[in-house]
Amino acid sequence: MFVCARGATKLSMAEATKIEAGEPLWRARVFEAAPYVAAGLAFAAGAFTLLAVATPALPPLRGLGALERVVNELPELSASIAGVALMGLATGLSRRIDAAWAATTALMCAVTLYAALRHGHVAAALTAGAVTLALLLTRRAFYRHSRLVDLAPNPRVAVGIAAAFGVALMAALLWAGARPGFAEAPWWALVTGEHLGRPGRALVVAAGAVIVVAVQWYVLSRARGAPSPAASEDIAKAEVVIAAAEDALPDAQLAFTGDKSFLFTDSALTMTARGGGSLIAMGPPVGKRADWRAALAALRSEAENLSLRPVVYAAPPELLPDLLDLNFRVEKIGENAIVDLKDFTLAGSARQKLRSARRRFVEREGAVFEVVEPPHTPALWETLRPVSDAWLMAHGGREKAFSLGAFDEGYLARHAIAIARLHGRIVAFANIWLTADRKRGSVDLMRHDPQNSPNGLMDFLFTEILLWAQAHGLATFDLGMAPLAGLAEDKKYATLFARAGRLVHERGEQFYGFKGLRAFKDKFDPRWEPRYIASSGAWTLPIVLAEVAMLTNGPRHAAVQTGDAV
Repeated sequence: MFVCARGATKLSMAEATKIEAGEPLWRARVFEAAPYVAAGLAFAAGAFTLLAVATPALPPLRGLGALERVVNELPELSASIAGVALMGLATGLSRRIDAAWAATTALMCAVTLYAALRHGHVAAALTAGAVTLALLLTRRAFYRHSRLVDLAPNPRVAVGIAAAFGVALMAALLWAGARPGFAEAPWWALVTGEHLGRPGRALVVAAGAVIVVAVQWYVLSRARGAPSPAASEDIAKAEVVIAAAEDALPDAQLAFTGDKSFLFTDSALTMTARGGGSLIAMGPPVGKRADWRAALAALRSEAENLSLRPVVYAAPPELLPDLLDLNFRVEKIGENAIVDLKDFTLAGSARQKLRSARRRFVEREGAVFEVVEPPHTPALWETLRPVSDAWLMAHGGREKAFSLGAFDEGYLARHAIAIARLHGRIVAFANIWLTADRKRGSVDLMRHDPQNSPNGLMDFLFTEILLWAQAHGLATFDLGMAPLAGLAEDKKYATLFARAGRLVHERGEQFYGFKGLRAFKDKFDPRWEPRYIASSGAWTLPIVLAEVAMLTNGPRHAAVQTGDAV
């Protein structure tokens, strides 16, 4: 996004380009808004035209043969087709298609003549003429080249056409009901009658036009695809990119969970999976910062090829400029707890509970903490698996996916494993993500044996992990996300998404424990860094969030062959 000199008005890239070329601000604004305004006016003109032919004001003409009747009613029949076409062209206008502009301009000229000469309706003719003139004056705003035959209508436009047709049908019935002889006429007279059938014939022709548009839409619509599974060479290439990444987040290690596909640019990658009707990227692009925007553009392009909507989940704040410039709609979904290790200490009254828990486990429970770094021995998995199985049994019995790792030996073999023992027995463990420069870390899989874990065990485990990370020179440690935390509180200015999220956060405590999770992480005095979800449409964001939840909580689908993860 660009900001004008006063710092109050945000400009899109297209507007900024026009201003840089020496064009006044108001013209840049018109250039940017014209396609959307034209789309709305074209749709409205089409709907009103359809309504006009459904309620004709012309006097009946007696004694005409079938052919003469067709010729006499040809303006109404043509207008009905024009009405449907104008509504269908709204999609092309909003996408700045030049062919849609040309067709709409021609049809609006015809509608102007129809209103003036056929009906003598001066106000309607002047309005249609003004719209035609506005289209002519904003010609340069429609600069994209495409054929009309390749233009599939937007689903919302299709629903609008159906609604307009329904209104016109009701109006035609009301018009016919007010005509003499309606009560005695058979039902087919609404189409074949010399006078009663005039709106019916126009609407039949309009219905034929709607069917043509629907068939075109069906033919052009493609089945939704899925990204190609990652092969062994993709995993190897991802390892190279992640190792050389600038400011990579620790959760880049999710690339190796086995359920991701990859989109590569020159020096960056995006890890993706299909969820419902979306191609969902997990986190920001990984790689050179200069390639982030190209990676996001590749995501949008791949989503279009697969007939899916592009989505970025858990985007950090530094990704927002690129998301906004590529016309993503963004909403906050929570906050990550980041501990700055240079300031972390157990001293002071605020850390008394952590110190007490640590002392109790070490001195009275005989707890032992250690971090085992790869390569790991096969015997390690045999000691960790019973803990993981007991934890899964107590939490629904199913592994998570996509945004979380799972107990998979090939995946865990890449990471350091933090282990807590009581009386020589492993009772809890967590795998630790580390960036290539070992400056950032995070926890992923956290498992403990519910039957053999005293209260406060996870406090002890997290405290020891942070102290270990501090001792090994890490700068920050990410404790993960508190979902729906930190959403806008001002009801006057908050978005509908934010208000709904806050309601779920406040009322859903018994089902998820939102506040309890944040309170647990607050013990370590983190700074809270926002995370966002981005999609191509604002109204799809709730659907997208549900798709992410289903992808995370649904069955795991391997995107690599067995053995490819290592």
